[in-house]
Amino acid sequence: MKPASIFKSGLTLGFNQGFSQACAFLRNVIIARLLSPSDFGIASTFAITFFLIEMVSSLAADKLLIQAKDGDDPQFQNTVQLVLAWRGLMNAVLLFLLAGPISYLFGVPGARWAFRCLAIVPLIKGFTHLDPNRLQREMKFRPAVAVDVTSNILVTLAALPLGLWLRSYELMLWVLVAQAACSVILSHFVAERRYGWAWDARYLKQIFTFGWPLLINGLLMYVIFQGDRFVIGAAPRLFGKSPYTLADLGVYSVAFSLAMGPAMLVSNVSVSLFLPLLSRVQERRDQFERRYCVCAEVGSLVAALISIPLIVAGGWLVILIYGAKYAAAADFIGWVAAMWALRVLRAAPSVAAMARGDTRNAMVSNLVRSLALVGVLSVAAAGLPLSWIAACGFFGELLALAVNVGRLQRRHLVPAVLCLKPSLVCASGMALAALAVFSGVPARGWVATLLVSSGIMMTVFLGMVYAFPRLRQDIRTIVSGPESSSIAP
Repeated sequence: MKPASIFKSGLTLGFNQGFSQACAFLRNVIIARLLSPSDFGIASTFAITFFLIEMVSSLAADKLLIQAKDGDDPQFQNTVQLVLAWRGLMNAVLLFLLAGPISYLFGVPGARWAFRCLAIVPLIKGFTHLDPNRLQREMKFRPAVAVDVTSNILVTLAALPLGLWLRSYELMLWVLVAQAACSVILSHFVAERRYGWAWDARYLKQIFTFGWPLLINGLLMYVIFQGDRFVIGAAPRLFGKSPYTLADLGVYSVAFSLAMGPAMLVSNVSVSLFLPLLSRVQERRDQFERRYCVCAEVGSLVAALISIPLIVAGGWLVILIYGAKYAAAADFIGWVAAMWALRVLRAAPSVAAMARGDTRNAMVSNLVRSLALVGVLSVAAAGLPLSWIAACGFFGELLALAVNVGRLQRRHLVPAVLCLKPSLVCASGMALAALAVFSGVPARGWVATLLVSSGIMMTVFLGMVYAFPRLRQDIRTIVSGPESSSIAP
């Protein structure tokens, strides 16, 4: 595949993910600005609960449509859609039945009705048409982009008038419902095939063989993405007495969302773009490693560029975007940003393993990452500041990265150094950013903060292009347009 074609696909995916993250970010800003930190904390419990149900039941069958050799078979697709619908129904019933205990756990028994209404969301999502996912096998991303962009526009436009009308935590509930409904309707609108269900024992076995490690991985992902916020919100019930309140949950959620947005953008683009790219050459070792190098180097560069500004200027950004009522997030947003940067670094080895049909790599590394929850629970029980909770997540991600690349080397003979070398450059940049914070740069004003963070980012960029000739060559290829590069077959 020519680099121009890869770059064009990357731009399409980048636009889609960037636009989607921007809309999600804008919705969060609207909700946070209109609600008090306590109400925003309650609103966050809806997302925490919904993602628990979704992530612990995901077989990632939509990814199997891309990876499997027979994923283009209509019978295969219809079987996957049946599994998705059944999952949505089961999740809806479970969420409805657990609404009472969940509202009690978070200390908001008056919101029981809202948790019951939340059951509508997985029920709706179960009827998603998977044709936009199937078309990604051929590097056709426009249908999926159309679904994401249009649904995000519609929901974001509705968020402000809804917020001005409701001005309570109910806003988050109806935003989640609207997002699910728009996505499902549009997935049917852009589909090329007719929607249908099928029961094929062969494909069901293939779906569960591929997906059962990811089912366990879903639970681990929940612990990673939502575990710390779950503990903060439920700490008074879990430990009897806790210094954390729903307002603290709101503040932590603001910092978490600000750092998560760009990191998820990069991770999602990496999976969508590089999974089919690596899957095509999974049996050709030299080409596989060449493309894997590009994944690791680009991921490391971007991880540094998105984390450094948040480490140095995160406090300024929180106040500027969300308001002074969330200023306490400045105490720990640097830890959260560094944690998400490590998450971006893990994308390359995870996608490489998945391209080889190995879904256990992500499961094992996330199992290691989830051990950080032990630290989070200990910190919460001791009543330590929120920065300690964020630090637990950082060290958990660091350990998981080591396991990720180590297992890829042992099981698939992909050298760990291909990922670790660019990761070290990224780590050096984050260390410089942390040093700037300890030196008191943010206290000297926003001009000094901006100049220092920009200087560190430029230093990392120059270090990356100097240290990795292939990356330099591919950047030059994209700019000047030669016919080949290191990622060409």
